[in-house]
Amino acid sequence: MKQLLSIVLMLSLVWMGCDTQSTSPGITDEEILIGNIQDLSGPIKELGLLIPAGSQLYFDYVNEKGGVHGRKIRMITEDHQYNPQKAVVAAKKLIEKDQVFCLYNVIGTSPAEAIRPILEENGVPLIAPATNSSTMSDMTRPAAKYIFHTDAGYDLQTRVLIDYIMENNPNAKIGFAYQDDDYGANALLGCAEAEEKHGITVQKESFQRGATDFVGQTSNFMKGGATDVIIGGIVREPVTIMKTAQAIGYKARFYGLGPTVDPRVAMLAGEAGEGFIAAYWAYYPDSDEPGPTLYRELCEKNNVPEKMRGPYHYYGFATANVLVEGLRKAGRYPTRERLVSGLESLKNWNNGAFPPITYSRNDHAGVESVILLQLQGGKQVAISDWLD
Repeated sequence: MKQLLSIVLMLSLVWMGCDTQSTSPGITDEEILIGNIQDLSGPIKELGLLIPAGSQLYFDYVNEKGGVHGRKIRMITEDHQYNPQKAVVAAKKLIEKDQVFCLYNVIGTSPAEAIRPILEENGVPLIAPATNSSTMSDMTRPAAKYIFHTDAGYDLQTRVLIDYIMENNPNAKIGFAYQDDDYGANALLGCAEAEEKHGITVQKESFQRGATDFVGQTSNFMKGGATDVIIGGIVREPVTIMKTAQAIGYKARFYGLGPTVDPRVAMLAGEAGEGFIAAYWAYYPDSDEPGPTLYRELCEKNNVPEKMRGPYHYYGFATANVLVEGLRKAGRYPTRERLVSGLESLKNWNNGAFPPITYSRNDHAGVESVILLQLQGGKQVAISDWLD
């Protein structure tokens, strides 16, 4: 009997050891393979260049130091052209053919939403989807347990901007230009909250993704008497609206959601963009926080062109910090389940790339506050503390 018990115990220990050392697809003794889906040839292809380049800057830094538990990180990037259907195709290719360990930084709200069924079916985590939409951290949605958001939501950003406007001018008449898709839908939630809070009605004008003409929306804001206009776009939209307003003699104060922090807004809008205020959810790349400081050092060391440096390139760098920390927490023998558990163990984690991040089993939201930045003399200047 004792001999039988000894054999059973030995087999149990062997089984437990094998289980501990088991890994998921995308993991070898030397490598961790991750998949990224960007817009490389569509309407925001500039971001598709900048964001993964920033990520690679940090991965190279980690790899030079020996990687994560001795494994180097290798990233494969696919193109979805900002098209949800193509995002689905790309995700299937990365998971089924390339056998990546996890997905990372899929750009765009609609594309990221479209791949939820694939994440759910395969149990594949998506770390830091490159969208501010708070739907990414909605734990009631499919595949929520596998998605870890980093950015403050469009709804929060919109609400904070309206609060700011009303605090500075209780008689303000607010306009809101929003993209007619999942991006805009999430921002409208915050708009509705603010309308109820302040007892106001915001004038809303929609536009299609990729639109280039905003004469109609701008003219409507002018006719409606909007004194303050929030723009839920990226680069082309705020630049075109502000330059259109300048051309037709419409004087209003303009604001933007997170993606409009892009430095090209200042460069292309010129004088028309002076005073533009945008909500931002991370430390700004030229701040003295540890993350931006390391970012600038690595940019210098690797001769990153000045025109590439800025919020989007830094965003790739910053989100890569979060993924790497999750990989470290996943242990020497990472599985997808251990990656999820590792990230859910982060409590007020702060390495200086983002404001402190806390995840748990029931909360995958990441950063939940924003800072307001204003264009002054063509440069972004912080004009607020962190707001929520």
